[in-house]
Amino acid sequence: MRSAAVDYAPSQAERRNFQRVRVKIYGRFMLEDRTEHPCQVVDMSPGNVAFRTDRIGMPGEKIIAYIDHIG
Repeated sequence: MRSAAVDYAPSQAERRNFQRVRVKIYGRFMLEDRTEHPCQVVDMSPGNVAFRTDRIGMPGEKIIAYIDHIG
């Protein structure tokens, strides 16, 4: 699986509202076209989550995530 997160240069200032926590939680997500795909959550915060997956949606596309043990 590859990460859908976009890397940014370390020189950019960190402007997140919440601290991210590294995790390893499996789940699945649904794209706007209603197709479901497996994923792994690699880090999360109260406001965001980063997935590792073989299927990447379009930038700005809304998804629905089903995270094991969370919902």
